[in-house]
Amino acid sequence: RGGAHHSLSVGRSGDDLDVRIVNETGHKLPTGHNEGRRIWINFRFLDDSDAVVAEHGHYDTAQAELDAASTVVFEMQGGLSEDAAAVTGLPAGITTRMALADTILKDNRIPPRGFSNAAFESAGAPVVGETYGDGQYWHDSRFEIPQNAVRAEVTLYYQSTPREYIEALRDENFSNHWGDTLHAVWEATG
Repeated sequence: RGGAHHSLSVGRSGDDLDVRIVNETGHKLPTGHNEGRRIWINFRFLDDSDAVVAEHGHYDTAQAELDAASTVVFEMQGGLSEDAAAVTGLPAGITTRMALADTILKDNRIPPRGFSNAAFESAGAPVVGETYGDGQYWHDSRFEIPQNAVRAEVTLYYQSTPREYIEALRDENFSNHWGDTLHAVWEATG
């Protein structure tokens, strides 16, 4: 499946399926505020009775939880260095407090056409946790085909407000009711 922001192709290579996501935008995919936006590949392998025999990138809608370990999740994660942690009194590592973040711990988002590592690094938007060559505006992934699978369904999902981000906003707001209110609205809207 493809969209205005990407195209998706799948091909077989022996016992594997190869997935290519092409960024069709003029910015990193996904773009926007980095605290929440992410995309991921969901791969479902089905047997001859259409039962799921394996899945990568499963999203549990009831719990709003993604099995990120089984797939590729494209996102940016800001963080606090040891120096920033010492100054703020917050722990070093990934943070949802973007105003305090002083480092990028992960940014494997797919670059746009015309991408140059040097240009993006000098603009403060380096690739972190992935390798893209200059001029590369796509990402390739490979998934092993289970023995009893006869077909596969591949979907690229986009999410702007994951559970972890909404919970962090709720848990870190001590000044008023808006963190709890946002969380309640998020839960009520599914």
